[in-house]
Amino acid sequence: MPEQGQEKKSWLSTFPGRPVVCALLLFVFINVALSAIKPNLQVKPTELPVRLSWEWWRTKSYLSEPHAPDVVLMGSSLMMIPTSLVEADFLNRNIDAVKHPHSTFLETKLQDAGAQRNISCFNFALPGAMISDQYLTAHSLFSSGKAPKVMLLGLTLRDFIDSGVDSATSTPTYQFFRHFDKTSDVKHLLTVSPQAAAEAFYNNFNYLADKRLELQAYFARPITRAGQTALAGIPVNSKFDAKEPQEKGDGNILGNATVTEGNFILPPHRVLPWKDNTREYKKRFASANEKLFANQVDFFDKLLADAKANHVKVVVVNMPLTTKNLSLMPNGMYERYMHEMVKRAKRGNISLVDLNRHWVFKDSDFQDTAHLNTSGALKFMELLAMSLAKNENVREALAIVSPPEQQTQTAASGRSSLY
Repeated sequence: MPEQGQEKKSWLSTFPGRPVVCALLLFVFINVALSAIKPNLQVKPTELPVRLSWEWWRTKSYLSEPHAPDVVLMGSSLMMIPTSLVEADFLNRNIDAVKHPHSTFLETKLQDAGAQRNISCFNFALPGAMISDQYLTAHSLFSSGKAPKVMLLGLTLRDFIDSGVDSATSTPTYQFFRHFDKTSDVKHLLTVSPQAAAEAFYNNFNYLADKRLELQAYFARPITRAGQTALAGIPVNSKFDAKEPQEKGDGNILGNATVTEGNFILPPHRVLPWKDNTREYKKRFASANEKLFANQVDFFDKLLADAKANHVKVVVVNMPLTTKNLSLMPNGMYERYMHEMVKRAKRGNISLVDLNRHWVFKDSDFQDTAHLNTSGALKFMELLAMSLAKNENVREALAIVSPPEQQTQTAASGRSSLY
């Protein structure tokens, strides 16, 4: 019996875990309330409080373009590096790979081939990108008047299988572009692994976790405005400089650190020493990863379907590799990859340019087993420009018209042996 004057306490008030229960109930309430109030909360991804990455910089540059670029180069570092290296040599000056997304070399070559106007070529290749990353990039950006006329995809087997990638959701590109909220139509492709499926289930249940960055950016706006109002009229010490120090990098544009201006300077005519990355690619090709390969092929077809809907011509470049890199691949997988490319080329879905020709590219053209060095990059870009200039679909899309004598030569030569 309680003493006189004391009220009988409920079981919840005496329950040892009451703080935990209350916190859980509050958590559920906030999740349900925000899900109902802001079910599709969206903020521009370039305004999100995220680590600056290649995806962030390229997206910001792409969205700031006055018009959609005519040609967008996509792929992994195998495409990104030679495009940037040639830029430094072509312009004969240092270039900041972060702030220089265009290929003026390719623009000039296509204009010289007979383009009736200035051509814009944008380098959207990303380090370590998979085919699913190419799809997410194009699906998020190539719409609303921002679709290019030509999509140039530099691909090889690694873009379809990589033992360091268990599903499309495990890449930095997905983590960035998922905030565009345009992934609902490929949810069945995103959950290829149990881990990805569990993560998707958790995000669907936990609004605060899934929309964490959007919520930070959304509520930062009124807080910032209130702070600006409160500080209005207060003099600011103009001598204070809060700029972050920027160190000159060694030109390695594949760094995992935050990507900042001035950290990836590429000098012209640079001699790149050979680096043996055999161990890295042994890990990447540790297994055939059949399930991921099939999943990435599905993403490839989604990418091609999007391109067709947006009237984008697709050119796939089979990237050059060393014989050493090819020898590290799971048995038969490179042939399967090439079979998928050739099959789509025969259907007319893509134009295929095979530059993995060992009588064209020697080991001396590479800086490691997969990436081209400066001289190899120039050879690659020249062959690429020549192949594009001879491609009838590309010429039509870019309004390239040759003088009469060149038209006769082109008609007589037929399709390039590189196709």
